[in-house]
Amino acid sequence: MKKIILSLSFLAGLVLVSCESADQPQEQNANNDNSLMRRQRQSSMFNYIQSTRIESDVNCENNILIFPSWRHYWETIDRLDQMVDRDCEAFDSTVPNNISEDRYDILADAAGFDEDNVLRRFETDLAFCSLRSKIESLETAWLDRQGDREWDANSDPDNHFIDDQAERTLLSPNAEVIVGDERRGYVYYKFLDDEGSRIEVLNNDRDAISQVSRGRIPTGNPNVVVVRPDKESDSNKCKNKVTQITYEVSGADRFKRKSKVRRAWGTNCLNNPCTSIFPSKVIAITKGYKKKNGKWRSRRMLIAAGITGPGQNIPGLTYVDCIEERSIRLFEERKRRKIRVVAKSTTNIAPIGTPRRYNFSLQDNKLFSYHKRGNLIVNKDYYDMPGN
Repeated sequence: MKKIILSLSFLAGLVLVSCESADQPQEQNANNDNSLMRRQRQSSMFNYIQSTRIESDVNCENNILIFPSWRHYWETIDRLDQMVDRDCEAFDSTVPNNISEDRYDILADAAGFDEDNVLRRFETDLAFCSLRSKIESLETAWLDRQGDREWDANSDPDNHFIDDQAERTLLSPNAEVIVGDERRGYVYYKFLDDEGSRIEVLNNDRDAISQVSRGRIPTGNPNVVVVRPDKESDSNKCKNKVTQITYEVSGADRFKRKSKVRRAWGTNCLNNPCTSIFPSKVIAITKGYKKKNGKWRSRRMLIAAGITGPGQNIPGLTYVDCIEERSIRLFEERKRRKIRVVAKSTTNIAPIGTPRRYNFSLQDNKLFSYHKRGNLIVNKDYYDMPGN
């Protein structure tokens, strides 16, 4: 049995979770000491989450979160997204219909409303500095330098490969997390991209974790695993990996449209059937910008994002593993800084003899990324986007 370095306070959190979850790993509760997880803080919002501090170049009270399993990680993202939606809808219910953007902004500021308030409360509760808060700070500095010429998407800190605000809230500023694994104990992960490249540290090797967090990979250490998935080529008929980020000018304002399709990756075979850790995704994001006091800022405005067919009200078609046809129509229009719609595939891995994973695939003129600001509408075929 592998040695798992956890403190008694962290174990107490696990005991609370085990009352809720029959599938909670049992091996993780043995052979513990205080050397790595020595400053845990338990979430009052989700009693299965702990924050702690690892030695890294991130200087804050707690700089990494601990989850009992990947299932808990994904459920937390879904629950945070739902809480954010409810918070936004509660504020929207207090303002008149058809209110102007400027008036909406004034009322929101007066009420202390911000669409990230729930996420900030989560971070404060755990004394945790997150990837979300880091990107927010970097983006403000980046926008200070932007004028009215074309913006460079490669330099925009908001264009991180982790694009969901709730997921950014769960990751360290270096895109790290610790997740329980019934077979391997608690594993440290540092994500390098959204295609499955990552570094894993086993057996709570704190020296290795510190080195990896600072960007150095220890050589010859059996506790350090570097994972770089094989590159899969798209077929002549289908694509299952594209990304496009473009800034559009809309009158005196701007908006960003970001579109992405990504394959599933990672394998967990503790259940039957095996599942992907990360599902395949289709994503459309619209983000608005206004000038305030001569500086560009991400501001609340009436924007829309969708995953559709050739028109807003026409469902689009995707092809699971380029075989099974699936209809998708997602659309949202709100006064927000950012709107994101996403379709996720099943996480089940197909049996031997069939395609390896359930990946969304694209065919020409079938699935479109929809973005709207005022009278400017962009409906772009995912298939025509770069495969990067």
